[in-house]
Amino acid sequence: MKICITTGGSGGHIFPALSFADAIKDKHEITFIGNDHKMESWIIPKEGYEFFSIHNQGLQGSFIDKIKAVLSQFKAIQQARAHLESIKPDLVISFGGYVSLPVVMAAQKLNIKIILHEQNALPGKANRMAAKYASKIVTCYEETFAGDPKTAYLGNPRASLTLEDIDSSTELDRLKIDLDKRLVLMVMGSQGSTSMNLIFKDFIKHFDDKDYQVVLVSGPTNYEAFMKDIGSYHQNVKITDFVDQKALLPYIDLMVCRSGASTIAEIQAFGLAACFIPSPHVANNHQYYNALALYDKDACFMLEEAKIDGDALNKSIKTFMSDESSLESIRVNAKKMNKPNAIKDMIQLAEETVNLS
Repeated sequence: MKICITTGGSGGHIFPALSFADAIKDKHEITFIGNDHKMESWIIPKEGYEFFSIHNQGLQGSFIDKIKAVLSQFKAIQQARAHLESIKPDLVISFGGYVSLPVVMAAQKLNIKIILHEQNALPGKANRMAAKYASKIVTCYEETFAGDPKTAYLGNPRASLTLEDIDSSTELDRLKIDLDKRLVLMVMGSQGSTSMNLIFKDFIKHFDDKDYQVVLVSGPTNYEAFMKDIGSYHQNVKITDFVDQKALLPYIDLMVCRSGASTIAEIQAFGLAACFIPSPHVANNHQYYNALALYDKDACFMLEEAKIDGDALNKSIKTFMSDESSLESIRVNAKKMNKPNAIKDMIQLAEETVNLS
């Protein structure tokens, strides 16, 4: 079976797509279509997949920018159609991002079967618009596209991480992790967060705990300035510009992080206790709704960035870490939401969809 995957714009869209592709590449022929100027254009080819590029823009910015974005879709649809006519896939799977909409529209014109994968609790604009063209829609939350008969609640391919062999030794050594102490990981995505770094500086200033250690990730861009500003700090705080998050997952007692789709899938897969601080800067405020979906099931703690000031974060973390009963309850509830067979179930759905008359 030939499968063309379209995705892009952020790791939350790209990495689930790659996890799915990696799991099926030995049995099925996989190609990708994405934007020529976004992160997928270098991440996906680096992983060894054939990558076809188109060019379009998201509906953001000024009124003029939005007009340009709408106009860019027409050329993008033509580019996508040309690629699909060349690839001749049996199926197109969209993992979202605005680049995916022209590909889905072109596939529909060519009578190619389409599956959408929506990672977030609140569907993105591209997938909301593309949903009417899809044969099937895969979701990671029960409430997403609820009531649509095409919807299958199968989960995120990143849930398969627990089935992988994870070598943690290098990262544990680099960070000098003490395996006899509990571990808190504080990370706001691979690039960090300038606004959260201001809060982290207050956290470090007030940190005085001896019974657990904290790995705090500033992000590569802000690291030097961050280190200059903070001065001396407690020996149980380890500050780094980046972290191999996957390597630390088996050792984390509490994770303080954004609530992006891939991060949540990893937390559910490992049954971790998490305190989500949703990014207020993402489209449709979707990270808030992701976190809320877990919070309503007692599967996470949640703090809103705008309401954290002074030593509020320090007090919250101290409270969380002192209540092992709540931590364990959250771990259990997060694990219950995991879909470890997401990839297997998606493969079955893909095969059934291609065979639909």
